Amino acid sequence: MTDAQIIKQSCERFISYRYPTTARQELLELANAVDPDIAPDVGGTGELADNLETRVATLLGKPSAVFMPSGKTAQLIALRLWCESSNCNTLAVHMRSHIEEFEEQSHRFLHGLQTVPLGHANRQTTLKDIEGLNPPIGAVSIELPLRNLGWLLPAWSELEDMSKALADKKIPFHADAARLWELQPYYDRSFVEIAKLFDSLYVSFYKGIGALAGSALVGPADLIDEAKVWQQRTGTRLPKMHPYLIGALHGLDTRLPLMPDYYQKAKAICEALQVLPDVSLHPEQPHGNSFHVVIRGDVSKLEEARNRAAEETGIWPFDVIVPSPITGFAMFELVIQDAALDLSDAEIADCIGRVARYMAD
Repeated sequence: MTDAQIIKQSCERFISYRYPTTARQELLELANAVDPDIAPDVGGTGELADNLETRVATLLGKPSAVFMPSGKTAQLIALRLWCESSNCNTLAVHMRSHIEEFEEQSHRFLHGLQTVPLGHANRQTTLKDIEGLNPPIGAVSIELPLRNLGWLLPAWSELEDMSKALADKKIPFHADAARLWELQPYYDRSFVEIAKLFDSLYVSFYKGIGALAGSALVGPADLIDEAKVWQQRTGTRLPKMHPYLIGALHGLDTRLPLMPDYYQKAKAICEALQVLPDVSLHPEQPHGNSFHVVIRGDVSKLEEARNRAAEETGIWPFDVIVPSPITGFAMFELVIQDAALDLSDAEIADCIGRVARYMAD
């Protein structure tokens, strides 16, 4: 166990994400959340799967949905099918998107898709980027929010214009909306209004919703029917998936109603952090429940400064250190969920302020 792991284990309060749990605690929570008489699924079919898929399709106002244990698989299946329907294997995506940076080129090796960049590497996609696409394009995928750039979202009017422009071009528009639940309070639109802008969406159940794993692909019935065939082909229709299904349903019941609280807490934290010397935020006002914190100093000192602040306060500040594009500055991400709700804004500012001071030592 590393020094950081030992220090984190000694902390009882946390700024980012939820409180740590044991495997036993997670399984007990699932057991207590499910009707004791309900049967397990069989290969993703049965009452649990029907309940979840119907619920998500209805929540997003789409004709159909399918549960898959892997979001990466679900999304790539959708993009493959859209490109096949367009008779073009070229996919337009942002170069800092999850598809490009974290999936080992699976779109190319598994599905024969090639990508073209959608917009500039240092900002979220715009209408001008959509208008500037050179055909042929099989499909366009946009990540909402764009995590690697500070969890940025396009303005609502911009997103509407992009959707209309792609509809006019007859290019399928897919949303990598793993964090759809977290972004909804920022747009202050219903899930149906947001989903209406896209031909298909992928949503996650293990991020903000807190399930063990799992996702849903949502869209037209014919696409979802084809996706189910590809789910079988890719080996992601497991013999039993009820722990994931129960977790997703439980998360929708318990954590989905908290998303506005997470967003409001993130805004309050940003306001408290903005007065700290040598601390900046990206963006200055969060587009959801997550954002990047930028601290002046040598990034090599950041982990030591974090650990020192955690030992002094009993509060674990953050996990993910983000590569900084600017020499002399260090970055990390804060994801505001259950744990931060139990901390005052002043306590959080004090902890992050200590990290900044120790970076300057």
